[in-house]
Amino acid sequence: MSNLEIEGLDKLLKNLNKLAKEIPDVAEEELADIALDLGSKCSKAAPVESGDLRGELAKPRRKGPMSWQVGSSLPYTRRQHEGTHFNFKRGGGAKFLERPFRENQAVYIKQIQDALKGALNV
Repeated sequence: MSNLEIEGLDKLLKNLNKLAKEIPDVAEEELADIALDLGSKCSKAAPVESGDLRGELAKPRRKGPMSWQVGSSLPYTRRQHEGTHFNFKRGGGAKFLERPFRENQAVYIKQIQDALKGALNV
C-alpha cells in the first residue's frame, strides 16, 4: 500500500480564508471609486439650469453591499435624460447617464479586474 502526503494544506487553507475576507472589501472599494468617477462624469454631461441635477448626479448612493446608484430623484431627470430634441443652451445634453457609462464601461471592468488581481497577487 502506498501513502501520499501533501504538505502545506494548512497554509493554503489559511491563505484562502484570508482572501475570502479581503476580496469583497477590495471589490467594494473599487466599486465605490467607480461610482464616484461615474457620478462626476454624469454630472458634467448633464444639462444645467439651476445645478440641482448636476449636484445630485455627483453624489452616488450606496444601496447595499456591492451596489451603488448614480442618478437623480428629481422629477425632471428622465425627461432631461431622454430629451434628445431639447436645445441645451447652458451645456450638457441628453443621455447624460447612459453615455458616460458606455464610454467608460471597459475601463471600469479593467479597474475591477486589476484590483482583484492585485489582491490575489496575480
